[in-house]
Amino acid sequence: MKKINKTGQVMGIQGFIMGIVGIAVILAVGLIVLGQLQASTTTDTAEYNATGAIIGKMATIPTWIGILITVALAFIVLGYFYQRQ
Repeated sequence: MKKINKTGQVMGIQGFIMGIVGIAVILAVGLIVLGQLQASTTTDTAEYNATGAIIGKMATIPTWIGILITVALAFIVLGYFYQRQ
């Protein structure tokens, strides 16, 4: 019967969670910076429209992060029960 290093598993999950949190923080800062860039150009220019388009595209990223977290947690849980057998 295999011995499972529970500390290693917890550390692996912690690393994954910290990675996701890091990505979320970088995404939030990026959206704030882009919002400030768009607010600094008040007339209807090409820069204003381009920045708005980028913000709109980046706003869909949190949905994908949620899906990634759900799938990763499902694999972690399935892996845990698979190793118990």
